[in-house]
Amino acid sequence: MTKPLLRGLLGALLALAAGACGADEPPPEPPEDEAGDGPTEEPNSIMPGVDDMADALVNLTARRWEGPVTPWPAEHDRPDAPASLRSELLPLAVHGPAGRLPELLRDLEEVAAFVSAGGFARPFPDGSLGGGPEFDVYLEPTETLVEVRPDRPLGWSFLDGVTAHALLDPGVPRGDRLACLAQAYGEALALEADPAEAPAWHRALGSFLAWELTGRFGCADAIDRQQSDAGLPWVGSGDLQAADGGAGGGLLLAMLSQRHDGGDGAFVRELYQFARQRTWEDGDLRASPDLWQALDRAVELSGDRLGSMIEDFSVVRGFLGQADRHSPMQALRGLGPGASPAVVFELGLDDLPHHTPNGPELQTHGTVFARVDVRGASAQSRLRVWLRGEYGVEWGLTASRLDASGQELARLSAPPRRHDRRSYLPVELTADTATVLVGVTNLSHRLPDDDLPDSNGRAFRLIFDLVQEGHVDAEE
Repeated sequence: MTKPLLRGLLGALLALAAGACGADEPPPEPPEDEAGDGPTEEPNSIMPGVDDMADALVNLTARRWEGPVTPWPAEHDRPDAPASLRSELLPLAVHGPAGRLPELLRDLEEVAAFVSAGGFARPFPDGSLGGGPEFDVYLEPTETLVEVRPDRPLGWSFLDGVTAHALLDPGVPRGDRLACLAQAYGEALALEADPAEAPAWHRALGSFLAWELTGRFGCADAIDRQQSDAGLPWVGSGDLQAADGGAGGGLLLAMLSQRHDGGDGAFVRELYQFARQRTWEDGDLRASPDLWQALDRAVELSGDRLGSMIEDFSVVRGFLGQADRHSPMQALRGLGPGASPAVVFELGLDDLPHHTPNGPELQTHGTVFARVDVRGASAQSRLRVWLRGEYGVEWGLTASRLDASGQELARLSAPPRRHDRRSYLPVELTADTATVLVGVTNLSHRLPDDDLPDSNGRAFRLIFDLVQEGHVDAEE
């Protein structure tokens, strides 16, 4: 029930009650205007003060949003274009030099048809901002090769939403254009459906859809930047926005799809719908639930746990690039050598025992790797690994035994400890073990907020030792 209607009903009830109590008393006569006085203001009810009392009751009992809020995205003017071309098949339009538009429109139609076949909704009609209701792409110079800009809030939608358009840099090579358009189209879908979400998540969806269509994570295909510094968050936050064009978030969504829907994208599609909200108050947008909150809940409903899943994904990152023939997720093979993660510590038997210097600071869900070559170790040896992390977050520690070809033979994981920065793993070395890949992940103590700087970055160090059969282990 809306506030005006509720206020009116309360006012009427109070007035009726007052009238019933004083039914035998004649209504007071209004005072006569004195000379020189202007007309008196007519009361808006039959009983002075009833409206104020009704307003007070409404404000006392009405639901109020006390969670996080964020401003509506700033509206952007459309660029001028010398020519336009509209699709006869789909609600799409392209704008720019006339000679380049037919080929651009064919590519955009291919992208839109592919995304729609995956069950995603089409962009919202924008009235006539681009000369018609279609989704518009403009050939316009931009520093990021592709850019999606919001227009204005939807006036007819029950849930929050905006319309948007995209800019594509005219200098994008022909071979990159399909991936760039897919990124723009996906980013526009995410922005339009959830304008309160962090822009990094909008780019993540665009990067994911570009990978599904072309095998490239977005226009820049900067998966190498994300993998070379895996200590960064999956989805850039605040002042730590990774300059990867959304490749980190796209990689996360690709792994989610492989784990939860077999790679058809249904989990990702519904995740973005799950995070939408409705702001019924005037002013800023409701900013909760965000994508991390929706993901945490969706994973829980599937019987999984977000922390365990992130830890599993961190191991998968170690099998991309040059080692991807052994990747547990076959769909992520073939990303190229640039997708190989950086190994921070490389050790051999002669280096043991070894105390590493402090490792790089890991942001929330960031991961780094250490590799120990154990070829030549005596039978039934045991590699012992200790982790000592800074306080304030949960730590994940994994160890994978690999054969000479890089195939994972077995994996160990130390249970995260909420109030303990220490972890320990004893790795039994079999005859076919050539190397041990150790992963360290900052699991934080709360969900990330990608609208804010990450204050949960923490450093760590590792300790390695090799002992023989019969040695009694102790964590200290």
